[in-house]
Amino acid sequence: MPSLALHSSKASQTEATAQLQKQLAWYRAFFENAADAVFIVQPETWSVLEANEYASFLTGISRTELIGASLPQFRRIFKLLSKSSSPTILSELSLDTPNNENLMVEVSARFVSYDGQKLIQAIARDVSEQRALTDRMVQADKMVLLGQLSAGVAHEIRNPLAAINLNLQVLQRKLESDSTCAMYLETAMQGVERISKIIDATLNFARPAMTSPKAENINQIILSSLELVESTFGRKTITVNLSLAESLPLISLDFKQIQQVFINLFTNAADAIRAKGEISIQSYRELLTRRGDQFIVVAIKDSGIGISEEDLTKIFDPFFTRKAEGTGLGLPITQRIIHQHGGSIDVESSNGKGTTFYVKLPVVQNS
Repeated sequence: MPSLALHSSKASQTEATAQLQKQLAWYRAFFENAADAVFIVQPETWSVLEANEYASFLTGISRTELIGASLPQFRRIFKLLSKSSSPTILSELSLDTPNNENLMVEVSARFVSYDGQKLIQAIARDVSEQRALTDRMVQADKMVLLGQLSAGVAHEIRNPLAAINLNLQVLQRKLESDSTCAMYLETAMQGVERISKIIDATLNFARPAMTSPKAENINQIILSSLELVESTFGRKTITVNLSLAESLPLISLDFKQIQQVFINLFTNAADAIRAKGEISIQSYRELLTRRGDQFIVVAIKDSGIGISEEDLTKIFDPFFTRKAEGTGLGLPITQRIIHQHGGSIDVESSNGKGTTFYVKLPVVQNS
């Protein structure tokens, strides 16, 4: 009898082992045949502990060489995950590979625990085709979103505003310069001038133009962009908190294009707030000690409804939108403009906890 029980026990163990091996093979097949590249990276050493076949194809590195290789680019992913309140972050990485010295990939990453270690699980995909598609739609998007607005501004606001300004000037000439009424009149004329400047800025923003980068102060662009969206903020109870670092170095960029970036992000932040909330805008300098590169970072944080984990991986896809009247082109165009300036854009968000976009732009050399 004991020998029979022992035999039965061994048979059960063999069967359990076979079942476990079958399950492992099943999960391995899913991992190997994933449509995107999958990396498991160890923080601090930045070594690739595991990667699927598509990761090898994407990087152009054989799998035997890829596993164990160090990818220090994941340092930024680690920092974003460490400070994010969301379990998953969406970012971008530039990978130097044999096939492409500057391969840009979109990465969805999260922390996973294994055998007492905190590892990075990253799912990456090539966004080159997406960029090319976005390029072709940049001018079309401007025409769709701003063409009617600019025509309406020119004919419906500018002409009556000129008449108002003319009549104010006539009244000003008939009043004593030191009278109380003259002071009120001066205030009204200043308001007209301010509206006129906003109209000019809007028309210039909408008008197609060649890229013309030059050294600019990022804080000035932030402030001018806020003026253009002030009416959008005014429809709700929104508090804008500014924390702009002083004496920031200049960065080489196209004023109008970067203004378009901030207008898109500020408008999205306002749209995410239902009735009352806050938008915090921060600018600061960031230094990458590994290579000595300097960047200016602009962080735009809202207290709105946030973005679901499912949608977070799609927000830069052309035509993807959850807005009833949205085109789904604002963020793809924003991302493309930033890439054209040698920068990057990261986002962290979760449902009900708001969203933060980080725009990073390189500093002008010798500035």
